[in-house]
Amino acid sequence: MLGWLFLLAAGAVLVRDGLAWSDTHMIAPATFNTLWFDLGSDSQGIFRGAVLNTMPWLWTIVIAPILALWAGPVLALIGCILLWQARAGRRRRH
Repeated sequence: MLGWLFLLAAGAVLVRDGLAWSDTHMIAPATFNTLWFDLGSDSQGIFRGAVLNTMPWLWTIVIAPILALWAGPVLALIGCILLWQARAGRRRRH
């Protein structure tokens, strides 16, 4: 079920990117940072401030590069991996 949710989210992000491209005629793929800002910019600012106050290296080395990834293909890849693992798990049980 979780794999299908990730694929659904990937589809929604790709549709959003396609609509943005048709409006502006510029390719501007949605990153995780963009999605998080659109969903709740306050929580993003609070989280960023908390991480930078306690462990600034974690933000620059780990979190910021992850947030800069293009969300659509990453979500699709995670969904496909989860579905593949679920299918492989079903085969082993029988």
